[in-house]
Amino acid sequence: MGLLSLLPFQLKEIPKALVEDSIYQESYPELVMRSYEEADLWMSSYIDTYLNKDIRALAQIGDMRDFRRFIQLLAGNIGQTLDQTHYAKNIGVSVATIKRRLSILEASYVVFLVPPFYKNLGKGLVKSPKIYFFDTGLVSFFTGIQTFEQYDQGPLSRALFENYIVSEIYKNELHTASHGELFFFRTHDKTEVELIIDRKHSKEWIEIKKSSTLKPNMIHTLNHLRGEDSATLIYQGKSDQFKGITIANFYDYLG
Repeated sequence: MGLLSLLPFQLKEIPKALVEDSIYQESYPELVMRSYEEADLWMSSYIDTYLNKDIRALAQIGDMRDFRRFIQLLAGNIGQTLDQTHYAKNIGVSVATIKRRLSILEASYVVFLVPPFYKNLGKGLVKSPKIYFFDTGLVSFFTGIQTFEQYDQGPLSRALFENYIVSEIYKNELHTASHGELFFFRTHDKTEVELIIDRKHSKEWIEIKKSSTLKPNMIHTLNHLRGEDSATLIYQGKSDQFKGITIANFYDYLG
């Protein structure tokens, strides 16, 4: 018996004309096949079905409104380190309840956590995981983003782009059975690399920037931390090489 976990479409499976919209509407197959027509209505129905049927089958949730509120709060904090005490106080439940609800969202492929990387790199590092959604369309739905302009110019613009790239890389690692593990690196003084792919025999350090313009400071941290590992800057500009670092347009890297 073989088990396959199939997540929503990867970028390489999405028509090129829809790639720009897929950053914030993402890649559920039916939405892509409909060219995102009536995406908000479809997502609303999906959420109602998920909350009212799937969740009730997975676990007993006393207040579905609180559970929906929890998802909404997570959507507004994608790419941030997870503070379960903050969510517990905000919703008015215990930390144990937050942990349980988070495990339900992970088990049902709504969110995933990226743990910190801190092996042999000293003290003073952040130890909490970062939260991401498997599908940015859910983030857009819960935060009211309906158009490209709202995504591109809104307060979650950079976080959504980061979430999109991280989820695409996660899907690729899973679908190709590479056994690569995802981590991030951050110190308490905010020195950060958004993603590290650990493939046991090698590591790739990845910076993710929404910008279309390459600036030297974008790769400063990569140069400082990567050692002998490979390093990549993923952004929306032209692909190139710079001081031993791969500069990759996101479509070239993921497509």
